[in-house]
Formats: sequence, structure tokens, C-alpha cells
Amino acid sequence: MYKEDRPSPIWPVKQSALQAIPSPRLKKLAEAKSVSPDWVEDRPVYSKVSEAAKRASASPHTAQLAKAKKDHAVHFISNQLKRPQEDSISEKVTAPTARTEALAVPKMEHPQHQHDLTVLRNVPASALHTQASDRVCQLAKPKTRKAIFEGYDPYRISLAAKHAEASPRIIELCTPPAHKQRHKKI
Repeated sequence: MYKEDRPSPIWPVKQSALQAIPSPRLKKLAEAKSVSPDWVEDRPVYSKVSEAAKRASASPHTAQLAKAKKDHAVHFISNQLKRPQEDSISEKVTAPTARTEALAVPKMEHPQHQHDLTVLRNVPASALHTQASDRVCQLAKPKTRKAIFEGYDPYRISLAAKHAEASPRIIELCTPPAHKQRHKKI
């Protein structure tokens, strides 16, 4: 609901505010931010490459660094003389140690381990002709419950639960442990 408690959006300025003198800090904060002196208004999109950079060639060391490594072999270059190349790691043949051989042996199964039964297996004839007892049929049926909107009350407590008594062991487990009492120093 609109209230006309402000007749005009222009508020009158107090006389003391008109005669106020701002501090130097306030004047500095009131100044607009200036543009950076490094800012160039219209720079070209592409930079110009100098003629010297166009004629430059890579040094032998830079050319060597640009080449891909081969088979992780180690090459040493000293005083621009190549030392004899060592055998690469992939060409070296070594015999495994006895410990490595022992670790490579697969684990044996336990003698009493029973493998999973196959999916297709023969059913004994006695099992094909058995009849389930009434109790087994009763236990095989799922327990039906009414939904809450059909009158089921999940908070209802049965009469047997109301007359139940806790055993001494349950009472012992429910009792909180005795803690040491700390005396306050005065």
C-alpha cells in the first residue's frame, strides 16, 4: 500500500552539509580512476616480426633439445664430442632374483576350498516328490501390512510389549558408566 509520507523524491539538503569542507583524503577518494599510462587505444591484432627474427636459425643445442627422446637411452654430449653410447635399458638382459621368482609363483588353493556349484545340476528324485508342510507354506507367505491411509498405525505398541520386563543384563547395559568426579579448585 502506498503512503504519501515523502511528497517529493528530492530531499532538502541541510545547511550544515552545504557548508562542510571535505578533507584531502575524501577529495582523493572522490576523484575518478585514471586510465593506465601503458594502455594503447588501437593496437594491431597481429604483432610485427622483425627481419632479424625471420632470418634466425636455431643453435645445435636447441635443435638437439627439440628432438624426441629415443627408447629412454641416455646420451651424454660433452665439448661437442659424443662418448660411446651405452646399451639402452631395453637391450639389457638380467636374470631375476630368487625372491622375485618366489613372488611370481601364484598362490595355491586351500585343499578344502569348495568351488561354486554349477548353475545346471541334477535335482534328486526325492526332492521332486516332496510336499511342503502347512507351517512352511505359512512362513513362505509375506506379511501383509496396511498402509498408513488404510488405518495402519506405526506407533501402536502391542500389549505384549507393554508387559515385557528387561533382563538384568539389559538393565546393566543401559546403565551409564560411572565417571570419576572432578573436584573444582577454589
